Amino acid sequence: MRVTRRELIKEAAAGALAVGAVGSGLLAAESEKKTRVVVVTCADVIDRDKPLNPGALRKMMESGITALSGKRSVAEAWKTFIKPSDEVALVDAGTWLYNVPEVLVEIMRGITMASPKSAKLTYCALDDGNREWIEKLRSGLKAAGIPESVMDNSVYTVRSNSFHRSKFTSLVMAPTLKSSNIAGVSGVVKHYATMSKGGPAPHHPNAMETAGSVIVPEFGHMSHLIIVDALRFGELRRGPQFYQKSLVFGTDPVATDVIALELYLRNCKTYGDLPPERHRILADTRYKAGISDRKRIEVREIKV
Repeated sequence: MRVTRRELIKEAAAGALAVGAVGSGLLAAESEKKTRVVVVTCADVIDRDKPLNPGALRKMMESGITALSGKRSVAEAWKTFIKPSDEVALVDAGTWLYNVPEVLVEIMRGITMASPKSAKLTYCALDDGNREWIEKLRSGLKAAGIPESVMDNSVYTVRSNSFHRSKFTSLVMAPTLKSSNIAGVSGVVKHYATMSKGGPAPHHPNAMETAGSVIVPEFGHMSHLIIVDALRFGELRRGPQFYQKSLVFGTDPVATDVIALELYLRNCKTYGDLPPERHRILADTRYKAGISDRKRIEVREIKV
């Protein structure tokens, strides 16, 4: 079933009327709540004919995490989001558009600065089919002084994920964005559905309208830090198509996805007439998993 933008607007309007029934006091309190999203861009970090610049990437990561936290110290910034008692899961983007391996290494390096109780890089089990990518990730971790033992492919298997019954208390995710013949444009909210106990398939109908339904019940027991790998954007399974050269930081899954989608649509297109905003808005209005209202998202754009 294809859902048109007109139908989306009609549904959103109906949702707004329903929300009005909860009472003006509560509505006013909720409308005042804001969340911060930080976008860091560097023209020199990577390009189609230029390999990744590690120094530029580190500067981007440090600028983003300090801006999001409001702390000057990089280590203190990471500690804002990750506590000593935390058991952390860092989740990669999976196989449709692989992360630049160095992005995961830099994030894991930041996590270790916070000295959590434990940390695992719960990479997608399907990644093992790309030996070159796995070896780049493994060698990058080694060069950063991070033991290979952090790598764990047993939790995120797509068809039978186990985050919902894991001991993890902190979730750090690094999704990528690409056009999708199921969601219009996949990103943060869709990635939660991919990581859910039943995998993404049950959420495919109607432009993945139920993708956001899993965030609170299956991941609500964890703190969330989202760092979108927007160094490049993809098209279906064709790999990198546009080099955006950005990272997007946030703690609200929906808000971070809304801003990442804005960034994507500046230069890239959705798939067909599928409305990519649909499942993002419903993650907020129907499933209460975050903020989709642009007026309640404080965005800071940084160029380094």
